Amino acid sequence: MSSEKVHIRCSHCGTFSVNAEYCTHCGQALNIVKQREERRKDDERDRIAKALAEEPSAIEKFLLKMTKHPWFVIRVFFKLIYGIWFVVMAIAMFLAWLIGMIVA
Repeated sequence: MSSEKVHIRCSHCGTFSVNAEYCTHCGQALNIVKQREERRKDDERDRIAKALAEEPSAIEKFLLKMTKHPWFVIRVFFKLIYGIWFVVMAIAMFLAWLIGMIVA
């Protein structure tokens, strides 16, 4: 076995590192694949945070408001509509997934 030294130049600060995955000077990942993976994870975290901060649509707001209505008949009617809406969306998502799996 030979102990080969791999010299890698950091694309961020320009410092050369020997047999390292991260720059010894700035801590940046030296492997391009790892840099892309970290960037993808950061983008996904940002996307999830943005989605959680978003307000629900007007339809969702209305249906949720009516499911808490003081009158029992209206509350049951809108819970039924909300349930049907949920089932229709679940079927649509399943069909989209199925078509995606068949085409891909």
